[in-house]
Amino acid sequence: MTAIALVAASLAACGGGGGSPGTVGGGTGTGGGTGPGTGGGTTLVPKVTLALTDGSGANITSLSGGQSASIKATVVDSAGKPVAGAIVQFTTSELVAFTPATGSALTDANGVATVSVKPVSTSSAGAVAITASSVVAGTTATASVNLSVGAAPLTVGTLSFAQAPTTSLPAFSTLSLNIPVTSGGQPATTVEGLSMTSLCSGDGTATLVAGAFANGVQTATYTNNGCLRVNDTITVTIGNSSQRIQVAVSPANIGSILFSGSSVSGTSIVLKGSGGQGRSEAAQLTFRVVDQNDKGLAGVDVDFAATTYTGGLTVSPTRATTDANGNVMTMVSSGTIPTPVRVTAEASRNGVKISGLSDALTISTGLPIQKSMSMSAARYNIEGRDYDNETTDITVLLADQYGNPVSDGSTVNFVTEGGAVGSSAQGACLTTNGGCTVSLRSQNFRPANGRVTVLAYLQGIENFVDLNGDGQYSCSGYTGTTAYRPLVDTCPGGGEPFPTVESGQERDMGDPFLDTDLSDGAFNATKGDLPFPYNRASYSSTPDGKWGLNYIRASREIIFSGSVATLVRQMCSADGTCRDWRATDGDPLVINGVAGAGCSAQQLSFRLYDVNRNPLPFGTTVASSDAIKLSTTSFLPASVGSTNDVGGTIHTATVRPDAECAAGSFTLRVTTPRGNVTPYTFKSG
Repeated sequence: MTAIALVAASLAACGGGGGSPGTVGGGTGTGGGTGPGTGGGTTLVPKVTLALTDGSGANITSLSGGQSASIKATVVDSAGKPVAGAIVQFTTSELVAFTPATGSALTDANGVATVSVKPVSTSSAGAVAITASSVVAGTTATASVNLSVGAAPLTVGTLSFAQAPTTSLPAFSTLSLNIPVTSGGQPATTVEGLSMTSLCSGDGTATLVAGAFANGVQTATYTNNGCLRVNDTITVTIGNSSQRIQVAVSPANIGSILFSGSSVSGTSIVLKGSGGQGRSEAAQLTFRVVDQNDKGLAGVDVDFAATTYTGGLTVSPTRATTDANGNVMTMVSSGTIPTPVRVTAEASRNGVKISGLSDALTISTGLPIQKSMSMSAARYNIEGRDYDNETTDITVLLADQYGNPVSDGSTVNFVTEGGAVGSSAQGACLTTNGGCTVSLRSQNFRPANGRVTVLAYLQGIENFVDLNGDGQYSCSGYTGTTAYRPLVDTCPGGGEPFPTVESGQERDMGDPFLDTDLSDGAFNATKGDLPFPYNRASYSSTPDGKWGLNYIRASREIIFSGSVATLVRQMCSADGTCRDWRATDGDPLVINGVAGAGCSAQQLSFRLYDVNRNPLPFGTTVASSDAIKLSTTSFLPASVGSTNDVGGTIHTATVRPDAECAAGSFTLRVTTPRGNVTPYTFKSG
C-alpha cells in the first residue's frame, strides 16, 4: 500500500476527513459527521437493517390476531462489519407488544438482535412503525419498518352440552350449551358477532339465551318449548366459522282441549233443507289445544265425533290439525230430525289422550209448514167505518213440522182488502221466536160490508204424512242417479201421502189469493179477489199433485165497525137458546112483569150490532142510567169484546122492580170508544 493510501485509510477509520478520497475497500459511509475536507467523498457510519419474518422465516408485512413474528435487527459498523454484543432497542405503538417485554436484545456474533412481536389482543387492528436503534462507537444507528395489524378471525370450536341428555329433552326443560371460541388458536377474549339459531327456535318452539363468557367459552341456555321436530339442530356462527350440534326433543304434553265457540249466534241451527238468508244448516265449531302452561299447541291432530248422528247429522272433517295458535275447527251439519248434540274433540301426545266437549248445539227449526201457521188479531172489530187511523195488531205465528218455532228472520207478507197494513218500509214483518206482528189501520178503501180480509203468506212446505219418521218427505218412486233430494227433485210417484181431508189439515195446495168474501172460499176475480201465483205465470187453484214449497197462507176478517148501535131484543127460552124479537112478541122496549101485582125481576137480553150487522167496536160499553122505580144488575158482558161474528153480540141483565111494584123506566146507553152514544129507553109494562 502506498503512503497516500495508508493516510486515507487512517482518516477513514477515525471518521474524520474532508473530501472524498475515492473508493476505499468497496464500502460507503452513512453515519457520523463530515470533515472539512474538500475531496467530495461520503463519510462511513454504523448501520442497522430490519427484517420481519414469520415462523417459517418468510418476510411478512402484516400480523393478525394471535399471530406472532420475529423482528431481526442487523447491526454493522462503519466498515460494514457485524457488530457483536451491541444493544438494540426496539420501540413501537400500543397495538403490538415485544417479547421480551423490554423490547431490547444483544446482537449475536453475526450482529443480529432478535425479539418477538405480536398484537396486544386478538381484536387489535391498525398500522404501526417498529423502530430499532443501536449505539456503535458512540454513534446511534436507527432503522424502521412498517407493520399492518389485523384482528384475528374468531373460530367456533366443537359444541357440547354441560350435561348431555340421555333421552329426548322434555318440553319446557333446559340444557346448558358450551361454545368454545378461539382467535389465532388462542382462547378469544371477545365474542362479538356470535349468533345462535336452531330449527325449533325458528318455529318459535325453542329458545337460545346467551350466558356468561369466560376463558374463551361462551355459555348458552337452550329451552325446549314443545318442539315438534323430534330432533333439533343448533347452529352457532361467528364470522365464517360455524358449528352444529343436535339434541333430541319431545313435544309438549296436551294440557287441555278447550271449546272456543261457534260460527252461529246462539246455539241453534236449522234442519237440513231449511237454510236460507239468516238461517244456517251448519255451524263451525272451534277448539283450542293448549299445553300445561295454557299456551296453544301447533301441529296436534285432533279427532272429532258427535254425541248423536240422528237424522243424518254429520261432522266434517273428522280429523284436523291445530294451527300455530293451537286452534282447530270442524263443521257440524244438521240432519232432518231435531236433536241436541255436542261434539267431542280428542287428541293424543306422548302417550296421553285428552278430550274436550263442545257446548250443546240444538238442531231444530225447519221450514214453516202450513199446519203450524196461526194468524190472529189483537182486536177483530175497530171503530174504523167512520174514523181513520183506528188500528189493530195482526200477528202470525209459525212452526215447523215438529212444532218448533221457525228461525228468526223469516219474512211474512201481508195484503189487505181495505185500510192499510204494515209500515211505510214494507208490508211485511220478520219473525222473532217464530212470530211477527204488523198493524192494520182504518182508512180508505172501506168495503161496503165493513168486513176487511187480511191475507198473510210466506214460503213454506205443504203438509205431508211422515210415514218413516225421518223428518223429511220421502219418495220411493224416484229413479234418478243420485238419492232423492226433497224440495229439489220432483217425486214422480210413490211419495209419502198428503193428509186426508178428515184430518182437518189442508192437502196439496193451489195458489193463495186474497179472498174478499171469506164465506165462499172460492177465487172470483170479479169480486176483487187478488191472486198470488207461486212459481207459475198465472193463478191456479188446482194443486200440482207434488209435495214441496208453496206459499203457505192464512186469512182473517177484521171489522171496520160503525159507531151507531142497533139493538134487537132477544126472546130466550129456559134452555138458554135465544131468538130475535118478533112483532108478535110485543113492544121490545116494554118489560112486562116488573110492575103491578105480582111483580118480579125480569131478564133482559138483546143483540147489538152496527149498520152492517157487524159487531160494534171493541170496547163499546153497555150501561143503564136515569132509572126510575127500576134498577138493573150489571150487563153481561158489560162491553163488546174482540169478535168478527156476523150479527153482533148478545148482552144480558136483570131488571128489578122497586118495593111497591110501581111502574118505572131506565135508559140503556151504548157508548163506543170514540164516545158515540146510542140510547134506548125501556119501561115497565
